[in-house]
Amino acid sequence: MHNDPVRQAIRELLWRRGLNMREASLAIGRNVSYMHGFLKRGTPKVLSRRDAEKLAEVLDCETKALHYAERPPPRKRAGMRQRSSAPQGEGPVPLTAIPEVEVEASAGPGALAEEFVAERARWFLPEGMILYEGSASPAAMRVLRVRGVSMEPELAEGDRLLVDTSRRRPETGEMFVLWDGNGLVVKRVELANGIDAPALRLKSAHSDYSDYTCLAQDVHIVGKVLWTVKRV
Repeated sequence: MHNDPVRQAIRELLWRRGLNMREASLAIGRNVSYMHGFLKRGTPKVLSRRDAEKLAEVLDCETKALHYAERPPPRKRAGMRQRSSAPQGEGPVPLTAIPEVEVEASAGPGALAEEFVAERARWFLPEGMILYEGSASPAAMRVLRVRGVSMEPELAEGDRLLVDTSRRRPETGEMFVLWDGNGLVVKRVELANGIDAPALRLKSAHSDYSDYTCLAQDVHIVGKVLWTVKRV
């Protein structure tokens, strides 16, 4: 979903208007997780005419900016692509083991250094999904458990995050796991200017939690969240 031109444009417009996905969903008369589903999970694949018109009003843009020139083709799953390209009779889709780690509360900026983590489990995921869909190296992936409610309704206590620890450059509107000087948190980030140095605005999804700003030099980014696994 990150390379989709319409979704990229909506993320940029949301940022410019100072809106989060929850607020945009409610503004167009949908449930609180509607925009999250559209932007992050590809459901629905395209906005209906009604939703596009209402969202254009909210974002103060032309409706045509929220439509595709051509309807996007069906998205193939990584495992299916792997199977279709494999010679007849070849074995099952290769899986790769991704460790789920628990980080000590006192870990500090070196949160994923070996001495601060304990491996709780291993997740076996299709290698093709990580390489092609996530454009990531399996060796750089880690699974972390969500703690707290500051990112509800996007994330709930106990959900899992698949984090690419090689991606540490902040990107406006994207979700990162980071050390903010007080603890390990997951937040959406926004590039900002501090008084004397570059800064990051760290944004929660829950309305009871205020956004806050940290100097970029004081923030240690652990990695970018590529996918989430919701607890049932």
